[in-house]
Amino acid sequence: MKKYRCEFCHEWLDQEDYLRHHQEHLKLRPDGQQNEYVTLPPKEREQASLEGIPCIYYHAKCDSYTRMPEEIIRSYLKNPYLYSADMSFCTGCKTHVPCLELVWTETGENMQLYNDRLRAEFSYSQEQSFLKRVWQWLNQSI
Repeated sequence: MKKYRCEFCHEWLDQEDYLRHHQEHLKLRPDGQQNEYVTLPPKEREQASLEGIPCIYYHAKCDSYTRMPEEIIRSYLKNPYLYSADMSFCTGCKTHVPCLELVWTETGENMQLYNDRLRAEFSYSQEQSFLKRVWQWLNQSI
């Protein structure tokens, strides 16, 4: 039987159990958030210190602050394309709102611009890594 890894809790599941299990993670809590959000497995997340990394954002429309969970921060630092919906949960509105409406309190940077910058840096890094591997392969082939 084929196994699938849950992108929420990272448990390996049989194909017939996967959909039911997946739906449990998507159920909403009383505060409006999902039970869990997609993250990278713990060993694949960013392991460095989060000093200097913003974690609290402000939503002016409802005048509220929300703290982003550490496992989500560590996941998007490793892969900023993991959360491509460009929405984040607002504790004041009790729903997901566009990142364009959110500002990191620690830096004053708009969350959408921050995400776009991380994605650009990630893409450049991936491209450089690929080009380095091609260059090494070409040098070995000569």
